Amino acid sequence: MMVLGPEGSGGLPMALAIAQNLVCERRSGKKEETDLFAAPSMFGDPAPVAQDTAPLSDACGECPACQKAAKFIHPDIHYTFPVVSGKKTGPPVSADYIVEWRKALTENPYMNVNDWLGQITTENKQGNITVNECHEIIKGMSLKTFESKYKIQIIWMAEYLREAGNTLLKIIEEPPADTIFILVVENIELILTTVISRTQLIKLPAIEDADLAAHLRTQFEIDEKTALRIARISDGNLNAALEYANGAEHQNDAQLREWLSICLRIKGSQASEPSLKLMAFVDEISKIGRENQKIFLKYFLWFLRESNLLALGLPSEKLEDSELDFARKLATILDPEVTGQLNELVNKVHYYVERNANPKILFLSTSFKIASILKKEEVAYNKYD
Repeated sequence: MMVLGPEGSGGLPMALAIAQNLVCERRSGKKEETDLFAAPSMFGDPAPVAQDTAPLSDACGECPACQKAAKFIHPDIHYTFPVVSGKKTGPPVSADYIVEWRKALTENPYMNVNDWLGQITTENKQGNITVNECHEIIKGMSLKTFESKYKIQIIWMAEYLREAGNTLLKIIEEPPADTIFILVVENIELILTTVISRTQLIKLPAIEDADLAAHLRTQFEIDEKTALRIARISDGNLNAALEYANGAEHQNDAQLREWLSICLRIKGSQASEPSLKLMAFVDEISKIGRENQKIFLKYFLWFLRESNLLALGLPSEKLEDSELDFARKLATILDPEVTGQLNELVNKVHYYVERNANPKILFLSTSFKIASILKKEEVAYNKYD
């Protein structure tokens, strides 16, 4: 099966839940049979009372198999995920990073691929699922099970298979008996059509704002208004909501306001002061790291979308207070052409950040491009302060 959902919607937790459901001893009837035929112990203890043998619709969470699955150590649940070279000699495989994988899942099963790669490398390397990994999958799925009826292979971020996915076509189409493949995907356009045609597609929606807000209130003990605001910014992405709840949304708001104000001011003839501020901003944004830069750019795109709604005369349901005031001012210089150009530019910058472009050169160049896009409008600069 293929579990398809946007980032932070719970594709990986869903795959883990399905796997645990399949290996659960009570659900399969294995534990009940043991209970029914248990005899009194040789020390005089009474025979255990048989459990209710009604079939379960979900994993019990208590049997040994469920406990192992919850700790990601069940011998019949196998994991594949993007990895980088360098830990050992030879082509990298997921088994090389299984300890780090279990730790990462325990901390945040809603993590994105950049969160994961950041835990296993400090060199900004791009992850990959190689042909060598595919051969390991085929080998593992061809063996007998250890404890469960099923062998389960979870492939997280299956987009990273790329052309290597051809290696798995035969085993996915004609797997050994009681073998389950669960591919977790965020962007189905990057999956080979030959792989898609061999799977059952399960689509997950983004998490509802109310559900996100309730989770944030419980985990961070924040007030309802703040939790709902963070949920709206996150657009159903729990991973992003966790980042914002830790204070990222306030930093992004201030940084974006400062950046756009500088870009608007450097259009004028008296540009010495904003130029100095621009260099200070570029130095600051360059130090926060690639992942935080990407979060900042995603926030920019979200804010641009909300400002564009205001420019079109529509209300924004996700902006409040100072953000809303600034968005209204920005909306006065937005039109479909300007919005489209800014959106395209920011997406390109995000692309280049992912590919390790020099951040100082990138953000400095982008600043002048933003100023150029906005130059056709006469703006009272001081109203953006």
